[in-house]
Amino acid sequence: MRAPPSLRIVHVSDIHFWQYEWNPLRLLGKRAFGMAALLKGRAGRFRLERIEDVVARVLSLDPDHILITGDLTTTALPAEFRAARKALAPWLREPSRITVIPGNHDRYTIGAHRNRRFETFFGEFMPEPTFPWLRQLDESTAILGLDPTRAAISARGFLPAEQLARAKGLVESLDLSAVRLIVACHYPLEAPTPLRRELAGKAMTNAAVVTEWLGGIGPHLFCCGHVHAAWSFRPAAIPGQLCLNAGAPLLRDHSGRHAPGFLEITLEADRARVDHHAWRDGAWVVSTLSDRPVSGS
Repeated sequence: MRAPPSLRIVHVSDIHFWQYEWNPLRLLGKRAFGMAALLKGRAGRFRLERIEDVVARVLSLDPDHILITGDLTTTALPAEFRAARKALAPWLREPSRITVIPGNHDRYTIGAHRNRRFETFFGEFMPEPTFPWLRQLDESTAILGLDPTRAAISARGFLPAEQLARAKGLVESLDLSAVRLIVACHYPLEAPTPLRRELAGKAMTNAAVVTEWLGGIGPHLFCCGHVHAAWSFRPAAIPGQLCLNAGAPLLRDHSGRHAPGFLEITLEADRARVDHHAWRDGAWVVSTLSDRPVSGS
């Protein structure tokens, strides 16, 4: 069997473009809570002035593909989506080389969810308008897109039974002995031990069901976001999975524990090298989070 070609993917998540909104008609329900959070300090936690540097850094790597796993926005305002389209335009010139899925903040209100605002601005960077879907990156690599986001006061997600059933069918149609599978989902199913408490309050409510399924499909990558910390680890309940969180590239991290940045994933045959590009003390620093077979222990 011929070895699959090498592939380099930049994985970005949780950029969180934000915009103050003073229109009373738009400050109803959940968005009022979101705007209060911005005024309280969330805006200061995401440094929009650094986005040009992040965009340039990614372009300098000349990746084969860019994967964004949600939360482009903060409260799903049209102005936030427009800002994201404008700032990320250099990444968006070739839609075949970028995949974007929504996060819970991109479905922040019932209106944004109902009107499919995310799809209006970023739908062209998905192969299908509805989830789940498969996107073939090359003859040996495919992305499975999942969407457990919903408009609710809680940040918790839920993967509908119908979507899960269809996702199972899509995976069953693949020969996973010959195809490298990447599952793209905003919500992690598990987190490394130091971050489990942070995930617990905003996890998928049916994570156990999805975990049971993915625990039986064999080797795959799981690219997620939601928790603003970069990681690469193998969940105990899903031994065939390499779970990758890109963190948040614009985060202002006063603790020093979650440096803002993104992941560079290099796939060689069945091996995955994961490098974290982090912004520390005014400069980019690259560290290797893992370099081993996708199916390794």
